[in-house]
Order: sequence, then structure tokens, then C-alpha cells
Amino acid sequence: MEITPSILHTAELFTGLSEAQLTALAAVGQVSVFHRGDIILKEGEQSTAVYVVLKGQVEVVSELTENTTSLIILGAGQSFGEMSLLDAGPRSATIRCLSAEASLLTFSRDDLLAFWDKESRVGYKMLFNIARDLAFKLRIRNLTNALPKGGGDL
Repeated sequence: MEITPSILHTAELFTGLSEAQLTALAAVGQVSVFHRGDIILKEGEQSTAVYVVLKGQVEVVSELTENTTSLIILGAGQSFGEMSLLDAGPRSATIRCLSAEASLLTFSRDDLLAFWDKESRVGYKMLFNIARDLAFKLRIRNLTNALPKGGGDL
């Protein structure tokens, strides 16, 4: 699959980047293809990459309890693994391929950070997008945890 700026424009992680910046960034990543049921990354493993879904769907699941719990389904333009860029901590969830086939653009942490050293405006915009996304996820989590058990209004 050829990575073009038009494909990358759909990813929230790349909001605000020019075509030239997207073209340079695409050269840093690698495309990986997964098939239904493939484990892309496992909860608790060391974080070393960030991923952008180019085609297909992946499922984010938590395995912290006896029963595997589906947390969310991600599709084209969505990303995961961003926290690895910030703290290199262990993965907080397992990601598995949900569709018949999924294509992901993968950036190794080291390659992306080296690119940001050379292209600081790209790094700034991507970090801003990551911070905005993490703030949104935290806000949703806080609102969800604030709901009374059994539903109802806040």
C-alpha cells in the first residue's frame, strides 16, 4: 500500500501538517498488514511504537480481569500507542485485528523522535494532537466513572 499525504490527512494525529510534512513523515513509518484475530500488541509489553490505522478495524481489549473486555473499535484514521512516545511504559491494553485485513502505519519511537529532532514543527503539532486526544479520552473516562451505577443523570 502506497502511503500518500491524502491517506494521512484522515488521521487525527496528523492534523495541521502540510503535504510536504506528511510526505516526509510517511517515509519514517512502515506499513504492516494484519489479519482477523492477529494480536498487534499485548497488554503489559514494552511500548516501542505508535500506530495509525490506514485500512480495516482493530479492537482494543483489556485482559486485566478474568474476562476479556472490549474497550473500543478503531478504524481508518485513528491511532493507538501514543503514550509510548511520552513514557515508554508498558502497554495498557491488547490490540487485535478485527477486520479480515487491516493495514497499519507503524512508527518506531526512536525513529519518530529522531524525525522530530530534525522537524520540530512536525513534532510540536503531533504532540499537541496527542495531548488533545489524551485529554479527550481522560475527560470521557472521568465522565463515565462519575455516572451513578445503573445509569441515571449526573
